[in-house]
Amino acid sequence: MRAGYVWQKGHLWPEARGSALLAALLTVALVAAFSSQAFWQEWRSVAIEIADRSRLETDWLLDGTHDWARARLRDDAQRSSAVDHAGEAWAQPVVSLPLAIFWAGEETIAGQSAADSNASEAPPAPRVSQQLSDAQSKLNVMNLLDGQALSPLWLNAFDKLFEVLKLPPEQLLTLSQNLQQVSATRSLAGVDSTASAGSALLPQQTAQLVWLGLTPATLAALQVHVTLLPSRTPVNLNSASVEVLQSLLPSFKRSDAERVVALRQSKPLQTVADAGISDLQSEGQYSVSSRFFELHTEIESGTVSVAENALLQRDGTSVRTLWRRRGMATENSWWSPSLSFQKIP
Repeated sequence: MRAGYVWQKGHLWPEARGSALLAALLTVALVAAFSSQAFWQEWRSVAIEIADRSRLETDWLLDGTHDWARARLRDDAQRSSAVDHAGEAWAQPVVSLPLAIFWAGEETIAGQSAADSNASEAPPAPRVSQQLSDAQSKLNVMNLLDGQALSPLWLNAFDKLFEVLKLPPEQLLTLSQNLQQVSATRSLAGVDSTASAGSALLPQQTAQLVWLGLTPATLAALQVHVTLLPSRTPVNLNSASVEVLQSLLPSFKRSDAERVVALRQSKPLQTVADAGISDLQSEGQYSVSSRFFELHTEIESGTVSVAENALLQRDGTSVRTLWRRRGMATENSWWSPSLSFQKIP
């Protein structure tokens, strides 16, 4: 064999030809690798920018719908603040409504329906779901405290609720004792002190009641019927559930609570006496109006669904937000177990 040649397939080939082919293949591989890396970096930067814009848009939408809910409560206060019930305008849910209709009204969208029907490839418009509910339709956990002591009156109400829901009574004992201990510790240390913040955490939302010893199963059963408000509050007889009415009135059977619910459905209770209950003797335990309201909002934008829970306090025509909490909405979300939005097809 001659020097500088290789034997392949019965022929002598120059050795340099094989080296050139190998070098060409390596060059093509390197170019492909660099190109894919550059493409991935470009795609990643575009994806990040889209995600940032979507998050910013969702924040704006949540802020706008939140302000709209506060305006609904202010409008109700200006019209009549003496009575609050589920038949009022503020309590009507907004269910999976296209954002354009939510802002502009259905008449405006009707004129655009023909043009929109041709844009089948356009991304789906954001949709809004929102529900304002009466937070004072539930038993307030903070009512268990009367100063630094436990309130026998409200302990009896919670004990009856645990009995109605068939929950272990020792869970109520754990909850009340831990709540009293946390309150006493914060009172001694000072609410704003470092020692208080580090040693005793007082829950602000019902999902945090596990801090006080409730098991997740017990909390899941209670969340529809209890709330956690910043101060002691009466229960609104116009919006309380059958279970809550049974718990408030020890002499009540389920049929008695259902009678009150049927009575207020035909005509909202204007005063506590309208309930026709003989044992309404507890000062401040009942009312027909409310100051605290829970707000649940969901924004669907493309494949992303973001939810927000908030607690609103209304004093006269002033409505302020006590807290807001956001997260990704899921089918089995913790956001608000008492609310279920049925999507409009």
